[in-house]
Amino acid sequence: MGRTYLRVPRVQRLEYLEAFLKSYQDSEFNEERAQQSVQQAIHRLEVEKAKALGRKRPRTPRGANTLQECKRLAMHLGFIDRFKRLNPSTVRELDLDRSRSLLLERTWRAYPRFRQVVLAARDIGILELPVYDWDPFRQNGGFLYDLDFDRLNFEAIRSLATQLGLINWYPTDTAPKRQIVYPAASVATLREAICLAGRPVEQEASTQQRLHQTALDLNLLAIRDGRYEIQSRSKPETRGYMILQTDSEQVFVKDHDASTEEFEQALWKEYLTLSGMRPRFPVLYPNLRNRVCAVLRISDRVFDHHLLSLIQRPQRLDIYPSGGVLNYAANLAHLIKFLPPKTSQGNFIIYLKVDRRST
Repeated sequence: MGRTYLRVPRVQRLEYLEAFLKSYQDSEFNEERAQQSVQQAIHRLEVEKAKALGRKRPRTPRGANTLQECKRLAMHLGFIDRFKRLNPSTVRELDLDRSRSLLLERTWRAYPRFRQVVLAARDIGILELPVYDWDPFRQNGGFLYDLDFDRLNFEAIRSLATQLGLINWYPTDTAPKRQIVYPAASVATLREAICLAGRPVEQEASTQQRLHQTALDLNLLAIRDGRYEIQSRSKPETRGYMILQTDSEQVFVKDHDASTEEFEQALWKEYLTLSGMRPRFPVLYPNLRNRVCAVLRISDRVFDHHLLSLIQRPQRLDIYPSGGVLNYAANLAHLIKFLPPKTSQGNFIIYLKVDRRST
């Protein structure tokens, strides 16, 4: 008989979990109030999607299923107990934007299959999977990287891991549709790092190289006579890593990033590819972001931060943002992932035009 795991609830957006938790008053749950709070969060996002698509009316989903999934996620992560009572510490943790490390720690602890997907992306580098037809793909001998669950469960894990910044992904334009999933953060466990001790450095595989860099960054290992050696320090140096403490393990997480020069080089190269080598030719923001993030192995949030900073303080490139309508009808199921950021005036940046700055 196979092992059973907690299913990752299909909440889609962490904003819905936050709305659910904020519906509590004096730590008491009320079904009607919670339903209304979640519906309002869904409606706000549907309004944003409609604006980006140039539609006058947003969709009006009821959100009843989302509420039930929010309950399950909140219970699995320890925010509420099985009687739907708010745990006392949750009151201090309601701002999920400032609680990423807490969410990562509890998610890593609660969901083995979440860990499986994140570590598979880390170890293999790129997961190429079907977007929709998993069963026919599996029956025809397609390789699913030992992911022994269905597409809907994978999408729930992918959504959560993407929002938490551990992986990123994009759909291909080829037929049949494929999705490319890749790591957007360095992830290593203490046990993995310690297991490198005594191994020759020159024989490391790609996975060991990533673990090696993490272990050296944190001063867990040193190199002596061409081999890894355990450092005597009792506590690792953080150096920009988040340290997650699970029941029996420490997990080290650090977002992938790029220097301004690396980001500009990748941006310019991918922009010219999309624009047909034409400077100042408009390209869709999500398309350019997908390409640059895949090259640099960064999250959408890191891309947006670099791009907006360069618009405000140009370096080697002139970047011209403009509005318009997001033509993503073919990807409506994943539209939330592809929403671009807004300008200071509250307008979506739909298109980008880029050119080299004159010296």
